Amino acid sequence: MSDEGVRNHGITNDEDLKEYVLYELELLLRSGTSPSSLKDYGIPLPKPDMLQRLNNTLLMEEKNYDRRALLAEHEASRARLNSLQQTIYEHVIQSIESKKQVLLFVYGHGGKTFLWTTIISALRSKGNVVLAVASSGIASLLLPSSRTAHSRFKIPLDVTNESLCNIKKNTHLAQLLSETSLIIWDEAPMNDRKCFEFLDRSLKDLFDNDNKPFGGMSVLLGGDFRQTLPIVSKSTKTAILASTLPKSYLWEYFTLYKLTENMRLQRPNLSVQEKNTINDFSTWLVAVGDGIVGTPDKDEPINTKNIEIPDKYLIPFKEGALMSLIRFIYDYNTLQNPTPATLCGKAIVCPKNENVDDINSIILKMVPGTTTTYVSNDTMIPLAGDQGDTEVLYPPEYLNLLNFNGLPPHSLELKVNTPLLLLRNLNPKDGLCNGTRLLITQLLPHIVEAHIMTGKFIGHRVYIPKITLIYKNKELPFELKRRQFPIRLCYAMKINKSQGQSLDKIGVYLPKPVFSHGQLYVAFSRATTPEALKVLIIPNEDDKPNVTKNVVYSDFIASIENR
Repeated sequence: MSDEGVRNHGITNDEDLKEYVLYELELLLRSGTSPSSLKDYGIPLPKPDMLQRLNNTLLMEEKNYDRRALLAEHEASRARLNSLQQTIYEHVIQSIESKKQVLLFVYGHGGKTFLWTTIISALRSKGNVVLAVASSGIASLLLPSSRTAHSRFKIPLDVTNESLCNIKKNTHLAQLLSETSLIIWDEAPMNDRKCFEFLDRSLKDLFDNDNKPFGGMSVLLGGDFRQTLPIVSKSTKTAILASTLPKSYLWEYFTLYKLTENMRLQRPNLSVQEKNTINDFSTWLVAVGDGIVGTPDKDEPINTKNIEIPDKYLIPFKEGALMSLIRFIYDYNTLQNPTPATLCGKAIVCPKNENVDDINSIILKMVPGTTTTYVSNDTMIPLAGDQGDTEVLYPPEYLNLLNFNGLPPHSLELKVNTPLLLLRNLNPKDGLCNGTRLLITQLLPHIVEAHIMTGKFIGHRVYIPKITLIYKNKELPFELKRRQFPIRLCYAMKINKSQGQSLDKIGVYLPKPVFSHGQLYVAFSRATTPEALKVLIIPNEDDKPNVTKNVVYSDFIASIENR
């Protein structure tokens, strides 16, 4: 057996290597001039499904880890778990070892990723298959060998109440799931409850087990319901909450654990004063997220409160205030000598795209270099009626003016050494997913070369091509097709795009108040320290300069807290 043969099958752990050796020896013995078998020599035969397993690339990816390295990583991280994390860890590990189904939801604002990583390293070091997924591409980069839930489980985008995931029996994905010990799904509140119900029905069908949720599969979910909830366009609070997991029939099966201890307080060499400052900041953030601070808004008293932002977090509103906010985040050296390391921990966040575009345009003019402009090729597909009439009503010049959420602009102005936000999942396995931040290194006619600035792929060189993006909206009489680089300039980003990221410096620009549940909490909680946060409020004439609106479905949060 050659080293090349082992490498071609992606084998790195001892158990699969042993099976592969037995398989190769059995082939040699059977093909000899005097055919024989391993059993003639008292040597065990390889497992009957070995060849099928070796050809299943999905399974090999999830089985072939360096178990010694994972064991060392696990031992180091387990020692750092706090008491509640340790309780959850032991519950999960003992359940998996005794082959009992475990269904947990871990709710909280800190420490989940570290807990997931510890559990994953524990189980994978023993040869167990753990499927780590997240509801967003950027969140999936935080977990080892993770993917988005939609791509892993083939969750349909066009949903109905009876939809199933595209998991067929006797396929590689089905075999992978049959050998899976645990599914860990991070940022679960961001996903529509139907996605979990699709997976539930699909696993019941796959395992022929209608008696247990998920067909008996163990599932560990986590997230923070204080953050933004599933997006339901132009919908009511009732409809938005109806799309959340706690409104699903599955919710009653999950045991709820609430993480309350701030992991940042465990950093070494913190003084008593620093610990008190961090603890006060964390307490204030949770109060903002729970909607228990401030006074009820006169126009929307149930879900909206007017809260005062402490002076230490404010950029005072006056002439030049926006430039002061920009300079706090992007000092002269950062703009003149940008690197992935210096830019990855900085951002300005805003509620709406037009605010984002304004700030990005201002900062682009401040940085050195020549601007390169890329224009898109825009076409449309009529949904009904006469195509000729539709083309007359919506010519390319009109399509060029359209600017929708999730689409790059028609005219994309860029410079070398400026940051980008990727708008599509191009190659999540290598770090290129919706929400990845990049730093431009070359601007070529048909390719943008960049370095990844976020996640475990920081510093990797990548190439972004133009692709055709399709925008569908029921209010439009056509589908918009835009061929353009799937990127936007990213000195500033929408608040929702920042979810899942931790920043060393974050500016929150509020020319208008936030407008949906959890936005303000998401914006503030991106800060890794109290000193990292600055807020600029553009007040109305009758408003105090330090007051803004906070939208929180407090009754929903209370129902989770009191469960």
